[in-house]
Amino acid sequence: MTKGAYFCGGSILAVALALVGGEAAYAQAGPSSANEVREVVVTGSFIRGTPEDAALPVKVIGAEELEKQGSPSTVDLIKSLSVSSGVLGDTNQFDTRAQGSEGSGSINLRGLGAQRTLVLMNGRRMAANPFGQAAAGIVDTNTLPVAAFGRIEVLKEGAAATYGSDAIGGVVNFITRRNLNGFEVSGSYKYVDGSNGDWDGALNWGHVFENGNILLSLGYQHRSELKVTDRSWADQPYLNDPEGGWSAGNAVTTFLPLIRTPTGGYTAAAGFQLDQGCAPLGGVPQAGALPACNFHYTEYDNLVEEENRFQVYGEANADLNAQNHLHVEALYAKTDVPNWKTSPSYLALQTPTATTNPTVGSLSAAFLSGFFVPSDNPGFIAYQAAHPTQIPASAIGVHIPGVRYRPLAEGGNPIFDDQGSSEGLRQYEAFRVSAGVNGDLPWHGVGYDVAVTYGQEQGRRTGYDTVVSRLQLALRGYGSLASGAQGGCTAAETGGFTTNAGNSALGCYYFNPFSTSTASSAVTGQTNPGFVASTANNPDLIRWLFPQVSTRQTVRLLVTDAVLNGKTGFHLPGGEVAWAAGMQYRRESFDSKYDNLSNINANPCIDTPVTGSTTCTVRNGPLVFLGTGEEQELHNDVWAGFGELSLPVTDKIEAQFAIRHEEYGRGVGSTTNPKLSAKWQLTDWLALRATVGTTFRGPPLTSLTNSSVTGLSFIAGSFRAIDFFGNPALRPEKAKQYSVGALFKLGGLRAAVDYWRFDFDNPIVAEPSGAIVSAMFPGNANVNCGQSAYAALQARFSFQGACSLATIARVRTLVVNGPSVTTSGIDLIADYDVGEVLGGTVAVGGSATYTIDYKIDPFTVEGVVVQPGFDAVGFLNYQLSATSLPQIKGQAYAEYTRGPHNLRITETYIDSYKDQRTSILAPNPVNGAVLTKGQKIDATWLTNLTYRLQLPWDSTFTLSVDNLFDQEPSFARLDLNYDPFTGNPLGRTWKVAFKKKF
Repeated sequence: MTKGAYFCGGSILAVALALVGGEAAYAQAGPSSANEVREVVVTGSFIRGTPEDAALPVKVIGAEELEKQGSPSTVDLIKSLSVSSGVLGDTNQFDTRAQGSEGSGSINLRGLGAQRTLVLMNGRRMAANPFGQAAAGIVDTNTLPVAAFGRIEVLKEGAAATYGSDAIGGVVNFITRRNLNGFEVSGSYKYVDGSNGDWDGALNWGHVFENGNILLSLGYQHRSELKVTDRSWADQPYLNDPEGGWSAGNAVTTFLPLIRTPTGGYTAAAGFQLDQGCAPLGGVPQAGALPACNFHYTEYDNLVEEENRFQVYGEANADLNAQNHLHVEALYAKTDVPNWKTSPSYLALQTPTATTNPTVGSLSAAFLSGFFVPSDNPGFIAYQAAHPTQIPASAIGVHIPGVRYRPLAEGGNPIFDDQGSSEGLRQYEAFRVSAGVNGDLPWHGVGYDVAVTYGQEQGRRTGYDTVVSRLQLALRGYGSLASGAQGGCTAAETGGFTTNAGNSALGCYYFNPFSTSTASSAVTGQTNPGFVASTANNPDLIRWLFPQVSTRQTVRLLVTDAVLNGKTGFHLPGGEVAWAAGMQYRRESFDSKYDNLSNINANPCIDTPVTGSTTCTVRNGPLVFLGTGEEQELHNDVWAGFGELSLPVTDKIEAQFAIRHEEYGRGVGSTTNPKLSAKWQLTDWLALRATVGTTFRGPPLTSLTNSSVTGLSFIAGSFRAIDFFGNPALRPEKAKQYSVGALFKLGGLRAAVDYWRFDFDNPIVAEPSGAIVSAMFPGNANVNCGQSAYAALQARFSFQGACSLATIARVRTLVVNGPSVTTSGIDLIADYDVGEVLGGTVAVGGSATYTIDYKIDPFTVEGVVVQPGFDAVGFLNYQLSATSLPQIKGQAYAEYTRGPHNLRITETYIDSYKDQRTSILAPNPVNGAVLTKGQKIDATWLTNLTYRLQLPWDSTFTLSVDNLFDQEPSFARLDLNYDPFTGNPLGRTWKVAFKKKF
């Protein structure tokens, strides 16, 4: 083996970054790249000596190519790939497929789901993001040490026969540099209108010695907060886009006055009333039998969260002797999202029991479950005095329906500083170490590669939610202060209360739910003429009833790889048959820890914080919105054996055959997957290639449990909780893959076109919550309630009262082996070296993916077809089992180089697509209008311009303007008024970067 060569689970090619698998020089490597390493590794095969133009559809992106693009962030780079759709990375807390993973990133090749793209670093696996709900198994790309990379390789076809589980859509391999000798310092600043901008810095040190090299890398990246209110297109009035971040659940809410019956019960004194503080505080009143004050919750949210990332990476390569070589690497990475912003409080999807609410069981079943505010509440007294026609003198209190109520909204949350948003923390810490030895065995021509890799990522997530029983106690005057003794106000141990309601001397406080407590809008500053200062809520009382909750989850992965390779001694007309064979052992572990309020075993019931009892019929925990979790310690062992043959059939025809068998623990079973690839060099300028095989993905460890996590989904005018449960009965998903393509190399033109197809069986997916709701309540009607054919589906819902769309509190969904999926498309990639023009050189090129179809069979839940079969291509696919999937996505560039100057212009195109929901075309409940805007999400054209100047003294200056013409993202009828899976909210940005070598 040539000195300095190394394995990354791929074929060794004695070339720099030029052609890859017959494709054009997509790495765009300059002269300096030839010294990057003496041999480079191309992802896709374990056989040494695989020809440079093998039948592997791999795209290589080199360090110089990234520099010419303006050194985009990892998220921006991944979003720009034509083969990648539905990418996580920008804030998207309103989609259940992205919630809880703020601050992390992903790659989603073919739009098949980020969990079906295998992400490698130097050819070795990485531990997955510990958060991610139904998308468990996704590698967090934001932990990667970007400053240390020399190139990125994208294998655009299934590779389970080579790499095992998760490589269904393809493989992305991040490979570190090996040639640095000395110091390198770099940094950049990006100006973003409305924020403090983004910046990064890196320090690399390397040393190349006779028998190896050392690399040390430090990297830091910062993203500044960008608020929804900083972009007018994201902050739309209600009548422009009712789905644009508006909810019928508000703190300025509807209520029902109550009077005492002769038997001691309660009955309604009048119909439901709407708090008259709605419009003065910026809400939009909505009339009806159950009136509402529509609340613009996204004004408290961010388009971009503040993010701080830090990575430390080191590696050493050494020749132990002429035949054996050592590679050791270590990575530590940390991401902080210190002030994740969300609504001041969540909707009350759980309501009190009779323990704290005396009206429970005394009201007619026609009334929605809710909270009770007695007539001695100071807020009640002030509001009744101001509005005697709404609350008669005989009223002894009011009933507030839970599905229309959140305790804090228009006035913000006073326990936080910035604009009244509730805040949380997202934090990720990753550690990884890998060590391996490779070389030649004493047996002639047999090489080996043995490595052990350990990685882990720990995620910490905090937030705030209301404790149901504490809120009801505070409404009745038995609230305590967080700064005082927890039991400062004694709510009767079992079944009754003291007579000291509201006696602050005894530590008892009222919570005022009426608009009289709110002086002004926290966002707009609109003053409330009905504000009564003496009834304003004490921030320490809010801290008591609105505590912090948290979870900490950790994923660990231990991998042992052993590969042998060599020649068979058997010759075909094209040469000697080569082989590779090996084994892999993976130990996967997951554990989760919760604070007491989030731990279902510590606080399983609504009243546990008050009574201490853990006995209840429904175990949803004590919080109004967020669900509870069960602490877990899980592990699984996976064994794999694999083999590969390189078959030079003739001088013009070559083939590769691979097969892999994996055995899973936990009763999952096993799977065997073969793959055959072939290439036929028809002429010097034209070659054909084809692949056929099967690929698979094993169930993520976190999906093989009965535990759950909670997300939120917009249902019937407000958000409701979606509980995602695991499923111990899951089996591996499998797919048949086919591809056929042509490779061109003619003069300065290098191009490739490939047709690809995947046929999935038993894909591992979360049941689509939106489709379940639509099936249970077709056309928003309650016709299926109580129907025997829908009994099992109805049992998936928790209601606040009788079965109806309006009373939905929670929806229970499972991770399942879902309906079959068939998808196909065409990839095109080309580069053309025009040659000398005006004293310099000109090159043009581009890539595009055309997705022909993405057909999903009917989805059945509890015997009911909830999602008919459909083709997801060209649609938004809101809350369905596919993400946003434009039919065409492409990018083209033209660049001019003259001496030290390089100027590149890049045009990105994303095809238009449709929002197939019929609900967005329903008459607006406020004015009856039907809005059609947003049914079609317009095509996107973005122009980026980058100028790079190679300065003396080994220095480089780069100026980039992204979104040159300052295009707004295409409008979509979603919470943020655009689709974060495909769009970019930043507008025109300016970036300057500088790099210096010493």
